[in-house]
Amino acid sequence: MTRKELQQILDSRSVPYPTREISLIETHISWVLLADTHVYKFKKPLKFSFLDFSTPEKRGVACQQEVTLNRRLAPGMYLGVLPVRSQEGQLHIDGPAGVVVDHVVLMRRMDESRQMDLLMESGEVGTPEVEQIAVVLAAFHRRAPKVPGGTSFEELLEEFTDIASVIPFVTEHIGGQEASLLEEVNQWVPGFLEEVRERVQERDRQGYVIDGHGDLHCRNIFLLDPPVIFDCIEFNADLRSLDMLNEIAFLCMDLERYGRPDLARDFTGRYLAENPIMGAETDQKLFLFYKMYRANVRIKVSCIHLMERSSPEAEREKERDLIRQYLGLFEGYYMQLKAWKS
Repeated sequence: MTRKELQQILDSRSVPYPTREISLIETHISWVLLADTHVYKFKKPLKFSFLDFSTPEKRGVACQQEVTLNRRLAPGMYLGVLPVRSQEGQLHIDGPAGVVVDHVVLMRRMDESRQMDLLMESGEVGTPEVEQIAVVLAAFHRRAPKVPGGTSFEELLEEFTDIASVIPFVTEHIGGQEASLLEEVNQWVPGFLEEVRERVQERDRQGYVIDGHGDLHCRNIFLLDPPVIFDCIEFNADLRSLDMLNEIAFLCMDLERYGRPDLARDFTGRYLAENPIMGAETDQKLFLFYKMYRANVRIKVSCIHLMERSSPEAEREKERDLIRQYLGLFEGYYMQLKAWKS
């Protein structure tokens, strides 16, 4: 599937369910068509170190994997995989005849006004909502498959210190002081991870490392009854294999980015009541480290977005502000860990 072919489907509205409107959203690895009642998600023909969507066959497998994995937390949203057919030069999603040239994930369109990131911005999220998420997530984690060997000192160190790849960009577009902070933390973190290495390995042996969601932030949650948690990482099992503390740290970090540490505490308290996975003091240090790690990842992802996109200056400044927010959280977690360690 090419961008030109996608435009043909968009212009002709060659989708299986009638729709008055249809629009396109583009992400780094996907094209998403939003129709009145359904959503059609295409994999871009890409190949990176962490994913391979380079052939129609591989994209078909990835589409089925996305549906299977996301049905764990969003069963009513992910409806299945449909073929894209070509007949006499015209493409149709799930057409009656023609050669299958690609595949697409079919989803039910949810009420976007209930997307959690929007509700956080408007101040409409409170303790009941985050506690409900905690109950759903704790149950999911309890039944999730264990992944022995899924978290190691070496992997954590490599993934964390990869922030060095965007330090030149941060220096030029955010500031030298912020870049120096990233360099300082990269020098500090090997010693910290060496200190907690034994506990990381022990938690792995105790079954705390699971096949989880992998991308748990507010934008991937619809606050319905019950909450719908969607868009897990389907394309790389390694990125989805993580300590449960790492998983919940992502959402806590995101809640704190919105200026709601109280909701992060409420979420964590209810989650731990349902699934007590934090015991020793070292676990509390690890949880704080995982929040710093998640801020680290979001800094890197946001920098890469800015490097790769040609967007209006107003949008670029908004992205830079977001990076500054993550940097503020990152520094705060770092200072807490340094004080704790000493």
